[in-house]
Amino acid sequence: MNSRIVQIVIIFLLAFFTGVNFVVFPALGTAFTDVSVFGLSPSQFGNLFIPQVICIIISCLGTPFLVNKLGPKIILAAGLLLMTTSTGILWLLQFFMNDKSLLFPILMILVAFTGSGFGLAITTLNPLAASLFEKNKSFAILILQFLVGLGTSTSPMMMNLIGNVENWMYVPASIFVLVSIIFILFLFLKLEKGTFFELPKHFKIPSKLWIFFIAIVLYGFIEGTFGSFGAIILKNQGLDNKASLGLSLFWGGIALNRLLFGIFSKNNDLSYLFLFSPLIVAGLLLLLLLYPNVSLIVLMMFLIGFFMGSIFPGSIGWGTVEFPTLSVLVSGFLMAANQIGTGIITNVLGNFSNQTNIIFQFLIICMVLICVLLFYLKRNSKIKEAF
Repeated sequence: MNSRIVQIVIIFLLAFFTGVNFVVFPALGTAFTDVSVFGLSPSQFGNLFIPQVICIIISCLGTPFLVNKLGPKIILAAGLLLMTTSTGILWLLQFFMNDKSLLFPILMILVAFTGSGFGLAITTLNPLAASLFEKNKSFAILILQFLVGLGTSTSPMMMNLIGNVENWMYVPASIFVLVSIIFILFLFLKLEKGTFFELPKHFKIPSKLWIFFIAIVLYGFIEGTFGSFGAIILKNQGLDNKASLGLSLFWGGIALNRLLFGIFSKNNDLSYLFLFSPLIVAGLLLLLLLYPNVSLIVLMMFLIGFFMGSIFPGSIGWGTVEFPTLSVLVSGFLMAANQIGTGIITNVLGNFSNQTNIIFQFLIICMVLICVLLFYLKRNSKIKEAF
């Protein structure tokens, strides 16, 4: 169980199942808001994810120091345990549906567990994957993030497969069993702390890393906009029946880019494609703003997702190469930045969800700023080693 190949297989499977487990609550949205099941109001369902975002940010920022002290296996195990416990209790709630007044506070606690567990797990998994491919760190992180993204698209698919919303309990039950199996296999792995996860005794966050942080907060604005309000925006653009298709293609484009970028960056210099990706996205958004052609929107959504795909994991990979002694800090810092951006935009954008032109203008500015920041970071950097 301690060969490098076995370690790689289990770690990358964990990435996939972490993604599956993470979105179990959003995937059950129809069950949570159905009067015959959980009966949450729309405002309760929206507020349900506030503790998740807060807990992810806190755990992402705290994980580097915990991993430095306790090692990656203990922290990753703790994160996985929190997530599986939350999913298991969610499944058990089917037996306690009579008193609906208690359901919302219980769900808030479970969502906080999931958020904390995800922050601990994913922040540890990024540098852990990089440590298994020391000559191709960015490749490892891109593939890992592709698998996380693939996992996050699986839970909603499972909800669609069960059909009847009253069968909601089969989704957390299936996820609980699958994650538990891979978690047991993980416990047999021998993972050394090594120097890769150690932080210097005395350090300050480099100024360049703060610029990465700002860029990823801006990226979080874009991802959060399409993730939370994508369907509304597409309907405002005239895409009524195919809004869900456009959103699926957006996430599919992100996943495909991460897979292809990870594969081809090993033997090809993709640094300029990475640097210009935000500008390409800005151009596509401008086209959507100026020419809202219904027949082209679906294709444009795929292309926007595709060129966005490498920005977030690529920044983590680049930062890991740029600051090798702070790799686990880079992971936690930028994961927190993404959640901060997503959390801010999710709470602010509700006031502008019907003003599509203003949203697109804002997103275009964000993408142009990201491109400027990335080119600033490129100076005297190790970007060629990352891509």
